[in-house]
Amino acid sequence: MDRIFDERRKGTAHKVVLPWKRTLQVCFSNIRHRLGRCVLTFTCIAVVVAFFTSSMTYQLVVSDLMRSGDVHTQAVLEKAGVFAADEAAVKRQRDQRIWLLCLSGFLCLVGISNTILMSVTERYREIGTLKCLGALDSFVVRLFLVESIFVGVLASAVGGLAGFILGLLQTGAALEFSLLQAGVCFRCLAVGLPAAVVLGTVLTTLAAVYPTFVAARMKPVEAMRTEV
Repeated sequence: MDRIFDERRKGTAHKVVLPWKRTLQVCFSNIRHRLGRCVLTFTCIAVVVAFFTSSMTYQLVVSDLMRSGDVHTQAVLEKAGVFAADEAAVKRQRDQRIWLLCLSGFLCLVGISNTILMSVTERYREIGTLKCLGALDSFVVRLFLVESIFVGVLASAVGGLAGFILGLLQTGAALEFSLLQAGVCFRCLAVGLPAAVVLGTVLTTLAAVYPTFVAARMKPVEAMRTEV
């Protein structure tokens, strides 16, 4: 890192560019040295994504079963209060499912945003140190965004898979495990898991953009004396 920043001292006419290979090395080094905080951030993101994915999986499985023409399946859904012949009741249940998914998405947004905001904010001193060594604003933004995206993708994938399994268990406990055929599960996995990974990654990135830009634009002295 010092060798890269030393290039800036040789002249102000040269623009310092941090190679992507070096960026990834620095990011992995930061994760390794701050493993405790990264594990906590990883866990928080995975938990909220798992909550959203479990809710979505339950709704996807129920919607798929409601389209089935099997008499036994419809009887089980009616017994559980999920399926009704009344059009008004069906509309009310659909509205409830939409509301539940929106609520889950909102909680996912709040949980991930709070986790990433605290993770970036408490590193103002580290950002000040980088800028004292000669790091440009673009250096700081790239380093922190790449690190946040990496943690977000991995945590979202793990949380999405865990949420999918929990959603199937919830559906099986509420209805019957015999209804969870391989085709139904595969279709829900193909829709739910990518959606969870994309949602978690996007929210993680968006939550890290604002505090990272604010911290990167701070003067080194101000960043160094910031108390979190």
